[in-house]
Amino acid sequence: MAIWTSILAATALSSSASLQEPDEAVTVDAPALDVPILREVDPNPTPLVCPFRGTIEYEPGEVSCGLITVPENREVADSRLIQLHYVKIAAWGEDESTYRDDPVIYLTGGPGVGVNTYVERLKDHDVAEHRDLYILEQRGIGASGEFCELYGNVDPGLGGDITSMEAMQIAGADRMRLCFQQAAAQGIDLSGYNTVENAHDVKVLREALGFEQWNVWGISYGSHLGQMVLRVDPEGTRAMVIDAIVPNDLNGLFDYGRIFTQVVTNFASTCDTGPMCEDLEARLYSAIESLSDDPVILQIDESEAFPGGQQWVPPAIAAFFPFSMAYEQSEHPAVPSVIQAVANFAETRDPVIIAGLESVLAAPDDEASLVFQGMSSAIRCNDGYVQEALDAYTKTPLGRWDGILGTQAGQAYTAQVCADEGLAPRDRADYGLVQTDVPTLIVNGAWDPVTPPWLAEYIHEAMPGSRLIITPYAGHGPTRSMPECAGPVMTAFFDTPDVDALDASCLEEGEPRPVYENLKQTQAPFIAAGLVAGAPESFVGPGAWLVGALFPLLIGAIMIPLGFFGRIIDRTPVSVIGADTGGARLTGWLAAITGLAGFGMIGYGGYAASQISQIAVLAGLAAPAGAGMWLVQLCGVFGVISLGFLIRAFLSGERIRIGTLLGFAILAIAAGALTSFTYVWDLTPL
Repeated sequence: MAIWTSILAATALSSSASLQEPDEAVTVDAPALDVPILREVDPNPTPLVCPFRGTIEYEPGEVSCGLITVPENREVADSRLIQLHYVKIAAWGEDESTYRDDPVIYLTGGPGVGVNTYVERLKDHDVAEHRDLYILEQRGIGASGEFCELYGNVDPGLGGDITSMEAMQIAGADRMRLCFQQAAAQGIDLSGYNTVENAHDVKVLREALGFEQWNVWGISYGSHLGQMVLRVDPEGTRAMVIDAIVPNDLNGLFDYGRIFTQVVTNFASTCDTGPMCEDLEARLYSAIESLSDDPVILQIDESEAFPGGQQWVPPAIAAFFPFSMAYEQSEHPAVPSVIQAVANFAETRDPVIIAGLESVLAAPDDEASLVFQGMSSAIRCNDGYVQEALDAYTKTPLGRWDGILGTQAGQAYTAQVCADEGLAPRDRADYGLVQTDVPTLIVNGAWDPVTPPWLAEYIHEAMPGSRLIITPYAGHGPTRSMPECAGPVMTAFFDTPDVDALDASCLEEGEPRPVYENLKQTQAPFIAAGLVAGAPESFVGPGAWLVGALFPLLIGAIMIPLGFFGRIIDRTPVSVIGADTGGARLTGWLAAITGLAGFGMIGYGGYAASQISQIAVLAGLAAPAGAGMWLVQLCGVFGVISLGFLIRAFLSGERIRIGTLLGFAILAIAAGALTSFTYVWDLTPL
């Protein structure tokens, strides 16, 4: 899990998604694109066994796939042909008589996010209750002709000796250059990977499937593509919903300082109760400053992935965690606790956390990236995202974030790589703002961390007749993350595309204000991470310890009450059968109950935190883990008392069966073992 690689990926996504309030809304008349089409072919739609078969659960007929053939570059007469993968999610409502004939095409984000994640998330979305939902896997992604499959693994030396954001940007640009050169050597026309071509692909898919019109739904980069579809195929677009807005003209996208500051302010201004809220904003900025002034350098055994044996932890990590969690409003409750945990690490440089990070980095990483970086990089160069980001540095300096989230020199180097490899920005006339007669609903989350609401306001002002909805407290893409609300709203809108008459009250009401969780901080996740490099053997010892403690407690919790009721039925006192433990029976049973209940509560606290966010687990455990930790301590106390009673009974000369003696001794020792385990794994309330 290379965290800094995730930061670069997030920056790439941000670069392709928006970040700066435009100075003013400039209305630009953008008619249908007058781009010469020199290469057209029969799309020849062909059924395909879905590439994700076996990894996503669905019944035959619920999801199906196909291929269409398109030119790689329609502006080149002899352009080679490529195949694009599309997915159909069949309408799933129980009453087939309510199915509509006009489907929905979903435009994916990134740019560069593969189709799998969308199929898994959207196959049960309410918008597909009455309409078939199509998803086109854009050119250069996954089964649509992915290139640079080994993007992050080529020339691992590029990742070494990096101790600044500028150096990280330059290394990222050099890796992008390698991708472009290798793709060009394979005959790939990289100039064909742009949003204009993507919009033509959407039109070709509509025509190939035989639809005179369909409804368009796009989120994030998909909102940019949706606006371009309005220029390429307005007659084929019945109605449009775009969400998490990227302006088609890319005006004002990269005020990183403002957007990251706003993310922090959103949480700090609404977190006013509990220890996780104390000095939240100040502590985050202090953590960033500390990690900048005194960098953390992880020591890793030299390997193919880490030829230098070291890895710098970017200070941006402190901002990246709350930024990434702000995408989904379901993760908002854990953000303050995560900020506090990062601040604590910056202050203490906890060696257990450092060791855990080093171990995870040393372990093999088989996790596939969600973003296909080759296509994403080509789009960002060709569409002008990279150049727009560079221009933003002169218009809106990063201020306190300069050198943390990026540098002008690093961005200039990236823009030069684009130009050197023949991927300079296309003619800006292709990217004018859109005026359209197509009924258009513009939606944006008020707390969207990457496509802030002022960008939605900007294109709304330039698009007469559109309707704007800013959804309170929602993150990135509320039409996707609020399916029970957004599905019926979009269904009603697509049924009757009248923006003024549409009842969108649930989107306008938005999400409730976050209720923040005070997560119980613990080193346990990092202790576990420290064992990852040696897995699975490294987990055998801790696993045996835990099972060896819990199993006797479980047996005791069951057998002690059964024995009690058995003696009542037989009317046999314990003294007669040599089972008088002098009180160890009751305290042993209490040890078993408190231990099992306490550890169960700790486990549930970890599960509850993970359900909020995987990042949240790094900050601690949710309720009732804290109470569970106290119960486990009580388990140890009862175990000691039980052992004391047992020894006293044995020394008193009372006849005690060896089985009873051993059984309760093991129970007492198990209670102590469980309590000791929680001390070693930092699962105590102290």
